[in-house]
Amino acid sequence: MAPTAAGAAPFRLEGGNGDAVVLVHGYTGHPGHFRMLGDLLWRRGYTVVAPLLAGHRGSVEEMARVGWRDWLVSVEAAAESVACHRRVHLVGLSLGGLLSILAAGPTAAASLVTINSPVLLRRTRAYLAPLARRFVPSYPAEVDPPPDPDLADLWTSPDRHSTAAVAELVETIGRAWVAAGRLRRPALVAQSRDDTTVRPVSGRLLAARLGGRLEWISGAHNALLDPSRDRLHELVLDHLESVRRRP
Repeated sequence: MAPTAAGAAPFRLEGGNGDAVVLVHGYTGHPGHFRMLGDLLWRRGYTVVAPLLAGHRGSVEEMARVGWRDWLVSVEAAAESVACHRRVHLVGLSLGGLLSILAAGPTAAASLVTINSPVLLRRTRAYLAPLARRFVPSYPAEVDPPPDPDLADLWTSPDRHSTAAVAELVETIGRAWVAAGRLRRPALVAQSRDDTTVRPVSGRLLAARLGGRLEWISGAHNALLDPSRDRLHELVLDHLESVRRRP
């Protein structure tokens, strides 16, 4: 899982424009996926913090011992570490976007960005995990190649999934959907039309639920490592700058 990749450690970069951005990685991912976007935001003056979610240190067994509440604590702690800033923005990939929705209210986040966050998953066996977790500790994962071979050192693809952790992911989807209906703040929903993990209609559903702006992008589920990532970077930066321009 995550720590085997170079550059997987949590990071923090101090900016000077008064705003901070919490970058939240996805399920079985790591903070290094956000390194390029984080560097861009830092160069534009933002303080950037990218935490490692609980349980994402390497083993299926560790993932089985944590749940959505533990993941949420990781995000809230990162947001608290930059709470002295004028505004705190949350940007999350996939599961990270769902956790950002859940954390936005408690942390009084100024804005929100979700990237390929699921409302509906393509792999339907994930929905069996809440029942199967008592009988099947883990199951083989589909090993995917890196979206950009030039970034293979940042890519991780687990060989097995914890059934309990997948069940927690499914619960996070439901809880984030409920929370999104109550959340009203500037939101950008970026969704890849080519996503093979999340059903692309998730973007449309989530944007409507949040009352946010939907932007279609191209490329893999992990759009942060896709060759087309510059477009995503532009969208995130434009969103943050538009919030900063508001009175």
